[in-house]
Amino acid sequence: MQSGSPNQFVPAPPPLFLDYAGRRYAINVPRFIVGRERGACHLVLADPNVSRQHAAVELAGGQFFIVDLGSRNGVGYNGHRIHKKQIVEGDRFEIGGHSLAFSFRNP
Repeated sequence: MQSGSPNQFVPAPPPLFLDYAGRRYAINVPRFIVGRERGACHLVLADPNVSRQHAAVELAGGQFFIVDLGSRNGVGYNGHRIHKKQIVEGDRFEIGGHSLAFSFRNP
């Protein structure tokens, strides 16, 4: 027996934007990698305190999460090191001393 309908509408997740160093990046892939490795990361932070592939912004179940990818220096949130956290409007994370701000609004 088949469940669901092939014509069933599944809403798209709201767009997510990352603000860093005066630039705005649209998160438009299921896994957006942040790190220092050129060619492997969507956002490159050229800093020895940042791991090659430091963290990922992942889309799961219609929600966005930031995930530490086993980095040496971690991902900071409100003064604490986190492994994984759902991203909500206005969240700000620290990676190697770099501040990454997230918003679902595009001004």
